[in-house]
Amino acid sequence: MGFNNNTASAGAAHHMTTDAEQVFQVWRGVRARLRQEYGDTIYASDIARLRVEADGDATVRIICPNAYSRSWTEDNLGVRLRAIWALIDDRPRDVRICVDREAARDGAAARLSPVPAASGRNGVAPPASDQGARMSGGPAGHQASPVGEPRFTFDTFMIGQANMMAATAARSVASAPVPPFNPVFFYGGYGVGKTHLLMAIAHAVSLGETGRKALYLTAEEFLNGFQSALRQRHVQPFKDQVRACDVLLIDDVHFIAGKPRTEDEFLHTVAARISDGKHVVLASHSAPADLKISDQRMASLLAGGFACPLETPDLDLRRKILDCKIAMARTHCPELDVPETVRDFLAARVTASARELEGVLNNIIVRTAYMNLPVTMNTVQDALAELPVRAERRVTVDDIQKAAAAHFGVTVDDLISKRRTQAVVRPRHIAMYLSKTMTTRSLPDIGRRFGGRDHSTVI
Repeated sequence: MGFNNNTASAGAAHHMTTDAEQVFQVWRGVRARLRQEYGDTIYASDIARLRVEADGDATVRIICPNAYSRSWTEDNLGVRLRAIWALIDDRPRDVRICVDREAARDGAAARLSPVPAASGRNGVAPPASDQGARMSGGPAGHQASPVGEPRFTFDTFMIGQANMMAATAARSVASAPVPPFNPVFFYGGYGVGKTHLLMAIAHAVSLGETGRKALYLTAEEFLNGFQSALRQRHVQPFKDQVRACDVLLIDDVHFIAGKPRTEDEFLHTVAARISDGKHVVLASHSAPADLKISDQRMASLLAGGFACPLETPDLDLRRKILDCKIAMARTHCPELDVPETVRDFLAARVTASARELEGVLNNIIVRTAYMNLPVTMNTVQDALAELPVRAERRVTVDDIQKAAAAHFGVTVDDLISKRRTQAVVRPRHIAMYLSKTMTTRSLPDIGRRFGGRDHSTVI
């Protein structure tokens, strides 16, 4: 009886080992296909750090190092990753993309503490490339590897009235060895470009010739690293590592406010760096005066720096951002063709944030280019109908006619009349153009609303 149990146990163990080996073999094939399709740059920065776990016979988990990575992977790779997995694997599985919370905490502690990190789940220490992943720079003359997301650089940061001052300040920080103002505090709503700017600064510093070092952390990573150092009683090495870099960038600092012990360490860190003449760059969704800070010394320290708002992008900036995102998408989808009318419509319709605009574009790409279908106004409208897109009140042709008439000092009757004087023709043409780019009306329908004109006149 004991022999039978042992035999059964051995068989089960063998089955689990074989199944796990099959999952890893499929994952290797999936990663190879993704690398071929998306290129070496995206592979090295976003795909290579993903890992796989078998969760029973019917489920596999793609583990991302943090919540941001999971969101990016789901939005940009999710559909294609699952499709490739289904092609390679001979067994139907549910592929789930998730965050390993424990691994994320350990990774933050490893980046912030020189104390050796605990071994991973399989008894293997994480690779050195994962430790200090966001630390850049090195001795003068040493070519450092770029830090930060490769898609978040100054070249891909589109500038408009909403963020011009912030972009200028960020470039000044990246190029100045001595801080012109300290600390720099970027604030604004979600999706306006704060993280992009911080990553761009870190990336520019890492490529500089002065050998300066940049360290980018989220507030959660700073918090977890400090708490881990307290538990291990290695607080001083934590302080030394954070204060050793030339440019310290901390994102989402509103999460630190209101936590007295962490807030106190954060205060001392910022004060020490300012005293040493080293850059401190912070970002939050709230202005410094609106943070719920319990220590007035911290409030005073932030007030003495440069606080720079980032506003919600206007129509012109949204169009620039959309053009940039489409150009970046062509690196892994060369056949992508988004007509100008569709670009104008999306920029006018999706107004909440650049992040939401990118999400809508990703959905449209999956529905069209990945399915070998053209991008048309109909597919865009179908995508918007199924997405929880926040937008301004939908503009109608009547609204446009009234606004154009009021702006140019004519009447709506003038716009729809047969008059051809310059004072009427120009407002009429502008109103027709806006009707085409800001509404979903067809050319014949717009012509009818402008006095029964032919669609060729509208063109």
